Amino acid sequence: MNAYPDALRARDHLQLAEDFYQAFRDLPQRLPPQSWPRYFVLCHAIELALKAYLVYQGATSKELKQTGVRHNLANLLTRATNAGLSFGASAQADIKLLSEAHEKFWPRYPKEDSTPIFTIEQFEPPARELLDSVTAALGPPSPPPSSHP
Repeated sequence: MNAYPDALRARDHLQLAEDFYQAFRDLPQRLPPQSWPRYFVLCHAIELALKAYLVYQGATSKELKQTGVRHNLANLLTRATNAGLSFGASAQADIKLLSEAHEKFWPRYPKEDSTPIFTIEQFEPPARELLDSVTAALGPPSPPPSSHP
């Protein structure tokens, strides 16, 4: 018997996603140059929310750690929507725009080229829409097991 059921793993991922989203909201906004800590935590919240949905749908940790999936928001989003996750097309398109920056770790290390950078604040509504959609898809949490025989 699996000691850590998928439903609990999915909820743990989703709770972390909410925590990172709240960290994004709590960090101070900064005009350009980009606020890389805010960029990182919002992208990571999105990654965790997508992984929460995929785990809920049966994805294994090994599958989510594969090259091309790990931190690739576009691939994670495609997998999640193919597995039935539904939310606005505009929000999905916006989230895909963050994929390269997140996968190449732009928020973690100094950027060495002139690739365009998006202002992270514009991605807060799509991220919130994603989190709400995953929360709705997972449904209400199960009540804790009763301690009575």
